[in-house]
Amino acid sequence: MVDISKTNFIYCGDVRDLLKEYPDNFFDCVVSDVPYKIITGGARVTEEAQEKYGKTDPSGIFNRMVCNDRLKSKWLKQGDADSALLVAEGKLFQHCDIKFEEWLPEVYRVLKDGSHAYFMVNSRNLNELQTKAEAAGFKFMNLLVWVKNNKTPNKYYMQQCEFVLFLRKGFAKNINDMGKGNVFIIPNIIGTKFHPTEKPVELMQEMILQSTQPNEIVLEPFAGSAATCVAAVKCGRRFVAAEIEERFCKIGEDRLQGIAERKKYGIQAGLEADQIQQKLF
Repeated sequence: MVDISKTNFIYCGDVRDLLKEYPDNFFDCVVSDVPYKIITGGARVTEEAQEKYGKTDPSGIFNRMVCNDRLKSKWLKQGDADSALLVAEGKLFQHCDIKFEEWLPEVYRVLKDGSHAYFMVNSRNLNELQTKAEAAGFKFMNLLVWVKNNKTPNKYYMQQCEFVLFLRKGFAKNINDMGKGNVFIIPNIIGTKFHPTEKPVELMQEMILQSTQPNEIVLEPFAGSAATCVAAVKCGRRFVAAEIEERFCKIGEDRLQGIAERKKYGIQAGLEADQIQQKLF
């Protein structure tokens, strides 16, 4: 059982189990970098590499044999063999198989009327996410753009942004600063990350500040390493979050206590999320 009077905690488990404990119209906003499968465009771990080197390759030889596509294997850095095995299955981490329609209706149910929803997504999954969100009852408000300080190699224009689907439940409510543009220019996290798809806390703060008031409750269904949770606290808001992977729950809790160190818990994200979200031809 979950004490629904409690806030500022990360539920270590499936968000669908967490939300069953909450009544309708409970949360003031949802902000989330939602999970979805990626398209690898032929990236795979070769049998030769697995036979010779297994899952790890300290010498860096393995990564040159991981990806057999026309862009060669420059997407992978040394020590990324484990990540490559997941990427070959269309994943960046273990638990990203959940479908949009499996969680969107419950998130919609627990949001208050007039509340806002922010879902981060890449261009290939944008249409499906919007379609499934509208089927759950959400109404489209705007498409926001996050411009990063890095670009992803692509034969059809370099990718240097991600998208945020901005939705509402029920009646339309203005954002707090109606002079704010729909483009966020905030540096991406480069190098060691707490999570393969970690987003800047500053980015999550922008959305939380626009759609909530102090002490209101933000829902984060897929906490990852808790960037949204940290942002909520910094903004003077409360949060309730779920994260299914225990290691990321631990990292998130440590971040909230101010004791997390990237060198200790971080992932050397050689295969960056944004580098493989686009199909490689």
